[in-house]
Amino acid sequence: MSALLAAFVLAQAASATPPPADARQHARDKAAEIVVLQVRHVGVPRGVRGNCFVAATVVRAEPGVKLKVGRNLRLSVPCAAPGASGSDVEHGVDQAALRRSSYGRAFFDERLKLIAYDLFDLN
Repeated sequence: MSALLAAFVLAQAASATPPPADARQHARDKAAEIVVLQVRHVGVPRGVRGNCFVAATVVRAEPGVKLKVGRNLRLSVPCAAPGASGSDVEHGVDQAALRRSSYGRAFFDERLKLIAYDLFDLN
């Protein structure tokens, strides 16, 4: 009986679905356009959470063809103040780090909607 139970448990473990992948990494993997940006200006929201305004210029276009080097972009990037809490904050960029950054990497879908943004060190 215990051998049958052990076989059942092993079969269940083998058929179990793996845990869902990180949503941000999944978005990056699905990106139709990825660009490296030189940040020219960052505007932060008045509250501890919200969207930061990022004015930037494309310095490198990775897999896509729609966004070209030299193009100026204005992005609305989810961001939060250091220490802010809440579910929307976990997917945002630290406001202070964003303001200090000179470069970023933006991930867009096929309609050029921003799906992820990372701080980026060009060096």
